[in-house]
Amino acid sequence: MTASRRVTRLTEDASGESHFDDSDVPLELKIFAPPAPAVLVSSATDASGYVVMRLPAGWTGERHPSPRRQIFFCLSGMLKVTASDGTSRMIEPGTAWFMSDTRGKGHTTDVVSPGPVDGVIIFLNDGLVGAIQP
Repeated sequence: MTASRRVTRLTEDASGESHFDDSDVPLELKIFAPPAPAVLVSSATDASGYVVMRLPAGWTGERHPSPRRQIFFCLSGMLKVTASDGTSRMIEPGTAWFMSDTRGKGHTTDVVSPGPVDGVIIFLNDGLVGAIQP
């Protein structure tokens, strides 16, 4: 049995313009935590750390590239992220947002929910994220 998990991806092109797309991370049925039954799981990706963060209601970040390759998992609240090409995506609870726009024009981030945004950012080492291309 296989499946996939959709991830919002923010990348940059050769001219430094940031763009969104969607990528599917393949999941395979594997014994992950024996003796528990098999679950759908992706391949492993090397990471170097993580932070738990809270952005207050009304918070706005100036345009910037991502400081490193990282993935954000939104736990509560809602962000509006705008790529330098002008397209926007809403990041809401349950959303995974892969950031690889580490050079170039970057993106802006705004908290659009009435309350704060809580999330976890995992710092990724070089290489692939599951099957997400950099």
